[in-house]
Amino acid sequence: MTIQPALFSKVLRDRSLEEAAELTAEIGYDGFEPMCREPHLDVDRTTDEVTALGERLDDLGLEVPCLATYTGNYAEKSESECEAELEELETFFEFARILDCDVVRHDPGGPSIRTATDDDIERASAWYARAADRAAEYGLTLVIEIHARRLCETVASTERVLEAIDRENVGVIHDAGNMFLVGEDFGADSVRRLGDDLVHVHVKDERRVDDPDAAGAFQLETDDGLETFQPRRLGEGAVDHAPLFDALAESGYDGSVTAECHVPQNEPGDDVAVAAHELEQLTQLITDAN
Repeated sequence: MTIQPALFSKVLRDRSLEEAAELTAEIGYDGFEPMCREPHLDVDRTTDEVTALGERLDDLGLEVPCLATYTGNYAEKSESECEAELEELETFFEFARILDCDVVRHDPGGPSIRTATDDDIERASAWYARAADRAAEYGLTLVIEIHARRLCETVASTERVLEAIDRENVGVIHDAGNMFLVGEDFGADSVRRLGDDLVHVHVKDERRVDDPDAAGAFQLETDDGLETFQPRRLGEGAVDHAPLFDALAESGYDGSVTAECHVPQNEPGDDVAVAAHELEQLTQLITDAN
């Protein structure tokens, strides 16, 4: 197993894109996954700016494992809005080519699979297939992040959407933190079930709490009713990532794992401390799994 630790630039969301990249390298990560919205790699960046970013990342020794776009979300949009999403996505395809990145995150969207209709899945999948066909022209793979409040909320619903899309250049981002929120298995069985469709991995920690006013707390409707969760640093929440990394090792996963901790940041330097902590924990998980 060869895993490269990467950082989602959203952890350094109050920094400029360039400063975030430099801090990522300084902390010791191998990869830099840009948040594709302001103030980082938003769609209005010029090709000259992206080229300069690519050159700087090369100088820093950072690879770009994935562009984390916020495009898609087709089921609940009009035809014209869906067309606009495709146009925005294609701009990111150009950015990916400049940054020597082969993987782009793209979301079929919501609603949650718990309330979605067959029509929702059919509509989102049809638009996603069009996006995948455009991506193929650039030699790119689109990835769907398993995520709460989405059609792809569980492994089973993700498999259903992948089957409906029916494109070889579409894969999955495994996210144990997101899967924990909806009571989904995020260990060995999930890795085995996803198989070759597992293209990329995100990690973050969460825990259930009783206090909706706790720092960073958010509420989510699950099969158990309305629950409250709180983002935590790796190793400080309820998401045990060890079985996941054991399964990745067993499967021969060869790629990046991106840390994307969402804990609140209240003081200057909190973001750097969080990023450093996540790398330390991520490195330990990789070591223990080998």
